Amino acid sequence: MIASSLCGLFGHSVDKGRVWFDNLNFRTSCLRCRRPLLRDDKGWRLFDSVTDLPKGGPGRKPHPRHDI
Repeated sequence: MIASSLCGLFGHSVDKGRVWFDNLNFRTSCLRCRRPLLRDDKGWRLFDSVTDLPKGGPGRKPHPRHDI
């Protein structure tokens, strides 16, 4: 709860050591609240699994270590 409040006040803290490419965008998570982030042309923002689904073409790849 405190972590999400900090993210609301100061913005998310990008975990630069865990960035990966999902075939469409770079993705990682927030260091404080652990919510998934996506980098688009405007910068880092929260990943929304509903609106960020690809419209045709190649889909998003899972995290390289998703099965570990």
